[in-house]
Amino acid sequence: MKVLVTGRAIPQQPDRCTGQQLAEGFRQAGHDCTFCGNFYGEFHRWLGFEEATQKVFDLVVVTEMNDGGPAYTHLFDHIGLEDVPRLYWDFDASYHSAASFERAGRIKYDGYLVGNKLWWNAFAMQFGKPAMHLPYACSPQIHRKLTNVSKSYLLGFIGSMTAERKRLVEMCKQTTYNSADVFAGEGIYGDDLVARTNSFRMMFHNNQNACKGLVPGRPWETAACGTTLLMDRTSYEDFIEFLPEYLHEDLLVYNNDTDIHRILTAYKYHGHASLEMSGAALQSYVHANHSYKNRAERIIEWTMQEKILSL
Repeated sequence: MKVLVTGRAIPQQPDRCTGQQLAEGFRQAGHDCTFCGNFYGEFHRWLGFEEATQKVFDLVVVTEMNDGGPAYTHLFDHIGLEDVPRLYWDFDASYHSAASFERAGRIKYDGYLVGNKLWWNAFAMQFGKPAMHLPYACSPQIHRKLTNVSKSYLLGFIGSMTAERKRLVEMCKQTTYNSADVFAGEGIYGDDLVARTNSFRMMFHNNQNACKGLVPGRPWETAACGTTLLMDRTSYEDFIEFLPEYLHEDLLVYNNDTDIHRILTAYKYHGHASLEMSGAALQSYVHANHSYKNRAERIIEWTMQEKILSL
């Protein structure tokens, strides 16, 4: 099958955006897949545009995250896609639901893939088309265990530093009595992100109720690197829905500051071997069941079930 995937290309990691990882997943699943998208912040600059305009496709998957634009009507104006089945995948519908629905309504789609489990039915009702819950995933060829990176930090965090996250990170540093045991950073991408994640014994994950129902990319990437997670209760309960029960205890969960203090204190001087074992168990399962190849296979299976595609 010939598939076109669109998405936002990121200058700092031009081969690592979610759309490109999904495109590679389709290739790994045995399909001929082209990625075409524009670079973040540079609406005039497109990647793969020439290839996309010269091929005929059986399916189009438009991927989008909640950062606004681009208006993919510009892309479709140059490609004869009027009769090609097309899907819309909103990774993180929940932050700005009105904007999500507005973008999803710009182009006529045959089905909707929704990253937040609490919103997929709303898409089906809004547009009167089939909708499926489809979360982020990992790419085992990218997110993997690095044998040349040692576990330098007890706890790490990578992401935007909100006021609450800054407070929690500072509390973690005070709890360990050594700020060098805790790492926190923004703007870390690509190979640097994978290396940093490998250097943590635990990855701190703090989404809370603002993202209820959503499992973003970081938990999948972290587990795929063989690192376990210390998660807030809401994020934990969303994530374990995708894991077998025997792996639930391989994640660490907190309800409040006291829990964080207790967990960090318990693992500061001992228990490192158990953290390594938890990370390895999570990695094995996520690599096998939650890769972008798995997501691509599920998309094709679902489109056939919903008669969006027929072979």
